[in-house]
Amino acid sequence: MWLVWAQAVAISIFGAKWTEAGISQSWSLALKRGQTALLECRQTNKHNNMYWYRQALGQGLQFLFYFQYKELRNNGSVSIRFKPDQPDSELFRLNISSVEPEDSAVYFCASSADTAVQSHLLPLQKPP
Repeated sequence: MWLVWAQAVAISIFGAKWTEAGISQSWSLALKRGQTALLECRQTNKHNNMYWYRQALGQGLQFLFYFQYKELRNNGSVSIRFKPDQPDSELFRLNISSVEPEDSAVYFCASSADTAVQSHLLPLQKPP
């Protein structure tokens, strides 16, 4: 599986933008407790799979959400304040309502193309 990474930032940490990879994200945000954060990720690779991750200071990478063909397929253990959506194949958003200090982290989005297995899942059957 081929993944493309970019990084964005929420709540007073500085971020970067990686446009050469065909994916870009929101720049850094500095918010007060209780405000709403809206992170946007755009990809131009025509990938069908999009992911959100975050990494808090001194912590490992944490999986947040996985969308396939614009539908939520899997989500990590995150607060209900975190709401992702994918209105079209190029745009992937993460809305964090009522931000808290513990939401301060580097937020990453990634995209990937389907593998042969993902594109053609078939049930196991005995040949006739």
